[in-house]
Amino acid sequence: MSLMFVYGGRAAGLLWTLAMIHQLGISQYGLYSLGFAVTSVLGQTLNNPYVVRAAREPEEDFVRERASRYLLGLALMLLAQVFLPINYILWFGILAAGGELCVGAYKARALREGDPHRTSRIDTSRQIGSVVAGCAYLFGTHIAGLGEPTLLGASIAYCVPYVVVAVLAAFTVRGHRPQWPGPIRTILVLSGEMLGTAAFLQGDVLLLGWLTDTTVVGYYNLTWVLASAIGYVGQAFGATYTQPLRDSGGDVKTGPPLKLTVAIGLAGGLIVLITGIVLLFTPVPHQLAVAMVVMSAYATFRTIIMVFTFILYAQRRDVIRLTSVIGLVPVKFGILAALAAPLGAVGAAIATSVSDFLLLVIFTVAIYGRRWNAKGDVPVVEGPADRAGG
Repeated sequence: MSLMFVYGGRAAGLLWTLAMIHQLGISQYGLYSLGFAVTSVLGQTLNNPYVVRAAREPEEDFVRERASRYLLGLALMLLAQVFLPINYILWFGILAAGGELCVGAYKARALREGDPHRTSRIDTSRQIGSVVAGCAYLFGTHIAGLGEPTLLGASIAYCVPYVVVAVLAAFTVRGHRPQWPGPIRTILVLSGEMLGTAAFLQGDVLLLGWLTDTTVVGYYNLTWVLASAIGYVGQAFGATYTQPLRDSGGDVKTGPPLKLTVAIGLAGGLIVLITGIVLLFTPVPHQLAVAMVVMSAYATFRTIIMVFTFILYAQRRDVIRLTSVIGLVPVKFGILAALAAPLGAVGAAIATSVSDFLLLVIFTVAIYGRRWNAKGDVPVVEGPADRAGG
């Protein structure tokens, strides 16, 4: 049952992807992907200071920061309505980003206690609720004789569960005075790190949309969704070591075993590789099948990176993570700019896989290299004076 909740949300996401493509077409799915990219860049950037500090800060700071996280999410959900008649991408991106902040506030306690099954139950419940509502609209409108479904209608239905979670989260934050997630330097570093990470992971979708069209974006994002769903196994695996890593200050001996981490990554990559090879012998566009094969490398690298990230969190090595992802953004975008026109989705897959390989090398050296091992950089980010004033 617990495994169903851990991975059920990702399965629901894949189902939603296939339902949208079937009912609306790959081009409309590509437009949705652009909106989702805005959600990732905006939502994860604002969310990251809360996520990191929830795992390592004292109880009083935690409950107060959880309250401000919720209020920020609620404000974004309201702000998004301004863009409803103006721009779909901004409307959906801001609305879902606010919803994710509210979900994050609701599941923060479980994340702090290192319980990936409980956090996944919350994520999966919201995700399944969104998929059920969205699919009911996509298939129900035609059955009921209400005409053809639209992307806007499907997106509204998909976002309804965010409102439900926002109501539930209000009870968890009630009675606590809101507080910003640490001193300004901590906020800037942790937000900047995730801005770089989000641009690293999803900014390429926006660039690809500008360089090509929504159909190519749809092809690439379909491969990314599958590979990232596999990579989530690494996140769930790494999360189970949150408590011992926090207690030991990030000692790698208390973290995930390296051989097991690599084995999980290789297994995930093999699943995506087999999927891509099978697609080569089906009527799907050749561009999509080849991109899927290439993304098997990304699935392996991303799974291992997700595990390593938990070790770096516990070691408070925020600056290393920040400089790594931001430094690789222009590399990834440069490769994409060179390959997007001639190769389309395949070029995007190559750019993603190469850049993730470079990030994995950096993280490996930072954690296991003798020169850099366990040298926390948190004093640069958050010293005793900052804590006293925050």
